[in-house]
Amino acid sequence: MQTNRIQHYLSRDGIRLTVADTSGAAAEAEAIHHLPRLSASILSKAMTGAAILANDFKNHEGVSFKWVTGSPLGNIHVDAYDGHFVRGYLDHPEAGAGLDCTPENEAALSSEHGQLFVTRYSLLKMPYTSTVNLSRGEISAGLTEYLNTSEQTLSAVSLALRMDASGQVTRSAGFLAQLMPQGDIGKFADYFRDMSRWDLTAEAGAPDSLESLLAQGGFDLLEEAPLTFRCTCSEERIRSTLTTLPPAEQEDLLKEPSIEIVCHYCGKTYTIRREVLKKWFEEEKKGVQ
Repeated sequence: MQTNRIQHYLSRDGIRLTVADTSGAAAEAEAIHHLPRLSASILSKAMTGAAILANDFKNHEGVSFKWVTGSPLGNIHVDAYDGHFVRGYLDHPEAGAGLDCTPENEAALSSEHGQLFVTRYSLLKMPYTSTVNLSRGEISAGLTEYLNTSEQTLSAVSLALRMDASGQVTRSAGFLAQLMPQGDIGKFADYFRDMSRWDLTAEAGAPDSLESLLAQGGFDLLEEAPLTFRCTCSEERIRSTLTTLPPAEQEDLLKEPSIEIVCHYCGKTYTIRREVLKKWFEEEKKGVQ
């Protein structure tokens, strides 16, 4: 598996495979948000999950999801867009402090009784959102449940993470396998009935490695692209949001010499002076772009 890349494959048995390595993006998000070990693991897996869900690469599909955990962690927010960018944040990452990265702790924080809201964007279709009530807590299990329940497509998700002794993410990866119409369901079961069979962090040539899966399944590479952390925040987006506020709220903002807005995704702080705000609001009233 190549580091910091997303790859799309198709097998002769009618199985689609999307593979993503988000090691760099996961490490950057961990550093930006100063995440405890378990919180870093959850967010890393969620970003990988969003990347592999955006598998219509021809139409530059984007995916955003909000995972409502119902736990002290709050909600998990993740976006994957333009085929090779991801970003994400947790409402209350401190909830993971002092907890080991075990499946039980991951399930407890991501919540086996949560809700997952997934919005898909495409060049060809209007955005649409689907929701599923989760009965399984781990990120990979929850995404598999979403695909099989909401999208009614036989799917299997595997997510893997490796950290060093200090808790820094050194490898974050995952894959999504889906059975295409007229695909061989027997072959799909053979390869993906036991997801623990494949070790996404294994060295090339190992019998349980991704390379072994690709060879055994006869997968052909269709497309690949770099995959990195990138935020879409900008002053123009802030302007667009603030100028849609009700007049009373705009007046409240103008009472201060300046306002500060911090992006939840990348941590960047925007300081907007009162005179700039006033100009934006006046131009919006006049219809000036």
